[in-house]
Amino acid sequence: MHRRTFILSAAALSVPTLGAAYPAETYTPAVWRDLRSTDQTVVMNFRASWSLTCQIKADLIAEALAENPAYSNLTFVDVDWDTFGPSQMTQRLKVERRSTLLVMKNGDEVTRLVNEPYARRVRALLDAALAA
Repeated sequence: MHRRTFILSAAALSVPTLGAAYPAETYTPAVWRDLRSTDQTVVMNFRASWSLTCQIKADLIAEALAENPAYSNLTFVDVDWDTFGPSQMTQRLKVERRSTLLVMKNGDEVTRLVNEPYARRVRALLDAALAA
């Protein structure tokens, strides 16, 4: 076996399974306006399609939903960082970077997780969202 082939094969095995999906609405100002006026707990995922960290977090959310059906009571909204990163909405919410999960209830922040793609941290955030 060639060394280059071996290294590439080993790297491919170490990459987490990408592409797991979870039910999420795509952010638009209208969607956000409607959700803010309800008493739903909303998990906003500020993500970029090109970011591995963002994809890992999305996969962790999908895994958590598969393991705990109670998380399906939460409303998930994906916010495209490339489109809305420099927006007034992100400035008002003080979201300074992609790979941020923000839990909102009745227009108020409950908790957030910034750039921490770890299963236990994502589950802790989802547990806090359920408790809100």
